[in-house]
Amino acid sequence: MSMPVPKSIAQVAALDPALGAEIQAQFERLARAGGAMVWANQKIQALSQAQSAGEVLRVVVDEARNLTEVPVVWALRWSGTPSKGISFKGLIGAGQEEGLPPPSDISGSVVGQVAEQGAPAWSDDAAADARFVASQSVVRWSLRSVGCVPIGPKAVLYWADPDAPGRFDANSRARITALCSLASVFLTYRAPAPRPRQAEGLPGLVGQAPAMQELYETARAFAPMPWPVLVLGETGTGKEGVANAIHSLSLQKGQPFLAVNCGAIPETLAESTLFGHERGAFTGADRMQQGIVERVGQGTLFLDEVAELSPQIQVKLLRLLQERTYERVGGSRTLPFRGRIVAATHRSLDDAEGRGDFREDLYYRLAACVIHVPALRERRSDIESLAHHLLGKALKDLPGAPQIRFSQPAIASLRHRDWPGNVRELENTIRGAIARAMGHQSTLIELAHFPPALNVTSAPKSSLDEDLQAATEAFQKARVYAALENNSGNRTQAAKQLGVSRQWLHRLLSRWEGP
Repeated sequence: MSMPVPKSIAQVAALDPALGAEIQAQFERLARAGGAMVWANQKIQALSQAQSAGEVLRVVVDEARNLTEVPVVWALRWSGTPSKGISFKGLIGAGQEEGLPPPSDISGSVVGQVAEQGAPAWSDDAAADARFVASQSVVRWSLRSVGCVPIGPKAVLYWADPDAPGRFDANSRARITALCSLASVFLTYRAPAPRPRQAEGLPGLVGQAPAMQELYETARAFAPMPWPVLVLGETGTGKEGVANAIHSLSLQKGQPFLAVNCGAIPETLAESTLFGHERGAFTGADRMQQGIVERVGQGTLFLDEVAELSPQIQVKLLRLLQERTYERVGGSRTLPFRGRIVAATHRSLDDAEGRGDFREDLYYRLAACVIHVPALRERRSDIESLAHHLLGKALKDLPGAPQIRFSQPAIASLRHRDWPGNVRELENTIRGAIARAMGHQSTLIELAHFPPALNVTSAPKSSLDEDLQAATEAFQKARVYAALENNSGNRTQAAKQLGVSRQWLHRLLSRWEGP
């Protein structure tokens, strides 16, 4: 359910009266100390701008660190039950110059107590506190100041100081408790929405990007229908693969799938190629020849680049679709067509029809079921998995070839390009890289094995600043992924090599690759 994000305590109270009243009372108590309402409204503004549950927790962590100056602060979501054990997830931390300790340092028993009771737990000297004697983390690290505050029913704020007791004065405890109560409201509004059900993929197609999910769902809906399908998409996007997948899921499955590139047939031979000819129909026709329409039988006839057909052939194709009949060239006998037509083009048939290049009635016959195949730049998240798939496919054509793989900078370079030639260009680029790598007796595809154009984005630049930004990011990616490659993917060691914190490296990779 979509609800407005609250931007004041009054709006919080209006949306959730019970919790709102509790939060309002907490802040009214703080107001007596002076300045608390200004601070509260500042925190509400920060929380209202958070775009995810993780960003909500980040606001709480940063403010808790500012208030207490404790070395390390964690905000975490948990699952399970306190009685049977809980597990941590969605950890957000700050402190020790972002070189955070492992989650095992967090006391599960302390979090469990707070989760079960729904109330904060504070201790000025946890190692001597009877409430925490069962906590292995408290005992192991001789913790002194420990605090844990619930953020709604499934999240907590946790921090500990092994050196200094008495870290939490009354003012900081009151503010942090009020902030956590307030943040629990925003977790409701910024919790990740349930992921939509992923459509089942299609045979021979690779990708899980939203645009591909839509393609899968549409193709599966059209496949069992008896009507023509029109597949639209740029050159190299894999329109024939989509047509083949539709055939494999259709009533024509098991029957022939025959493809013809309409743009590659000479105009003088197009009619004979499609519909066949009788003996003596024209010079050189010394015997009867079946056309592809006849040979497909009850299967699927794929007409690639259908917009390239001449007006004369368009008329005959229209009759094939309308009346389900045709004649061979030079013949008078009417033959039935029992197959199905799937057509494709990279051109806009709307524009072609408007110019008179394509018949309006044929367009509407073909456009009963239309599928759009996305360009590769429209599903950039699929590039890496598609590249690995195409690499494996190419290596199968090379018996005895070594097991070649991509370096991290090479994969980053592939993701960075717009690929105007789409999947076909990507496949040919990978084949060329394999050849160069094998020529250098290398089992690792490096940047040097790609054409120079892959090292920068192919998107048009509008200013010098954009050029510098793109070049800087490309250089940064190359350094980061080279460090990861040198350290077998170990982010901690890679961060040390780069001279940065592991937290900084993690945030950078999350921005490039997603969470």
